[in-house]
Amino acid sequence: MKIVKVDEVLKRGKISQLSPLLLIAKELGLNYLIEEGGQLTGPAVGLSVVIDKLTKVIPISSMADLCCGTGALAKIALKNGVKKILCVDKNVSAAEDNIGKVKNVIIVKADILKFRVEDFFDLIVLDAPRHLLSRLYRRFKEFSLKSNIFVLWHGSCEEKEWNEEIRGKLREVFKVVYSFSAYGEEISACSLNQKGIKWLDKFYRKW
Repeated sequence: MKIVKVDEVLKRGKISQLSPLLLIAKELGLNYLIEEGGQLTGPAVGLSVVIDKLTKVIPISSMADLCCGTGALAKIALKNGVKKILCVDKNVSAAEDNIGKVKNVIIVKADILKFRVEDFFDLIVLDAPRHLLSRLYRRFKEFSLKSNIFVLWHGSCEEKEWNEEIRGKLREVFKVVYSFSAYGEEISACSLNQKGIKWLDKFYRKW
């Protein structure tokens, strides 16, 4: 994984200036993106759309962005009025550069497999690399108790068996699990408590 400048990506000419990823980067003022195996991996377009809509429809005041990558989701949340944000990633260089010094955003360098959520948040978002998701199933209970809403990025919508496995693991922990397909990505929004369930019902009707 390496951090690349948006300007360098454009100079290479390997991606259109009108690609959703670059349009999001431009809208949010991101100067750096993440590249892995020669491919840009973030921000995830579908997840960005879901978080943008969610933080506009629901009065989210605090958010934990686990595996924050570029910091795009934090910038979306800030733009939509979220007051307290925690960003966690093993490599925080891109997030630090893109977000800058904002007093209500805390950026923590940590391994998601070892990091423990201490505070309670209105929203926890987990955008982990796909190969780590099955190792994070055991953490779902922790996330359910530390949030009103938990949002999980699965991967491609085309992986039906994989997505159903993840939804099954989420249903073992959460009372309500809504799934959303956006820009080819599968995303679940879940809750265990009444406040979160009420919020998600409102969001689903607005979606």
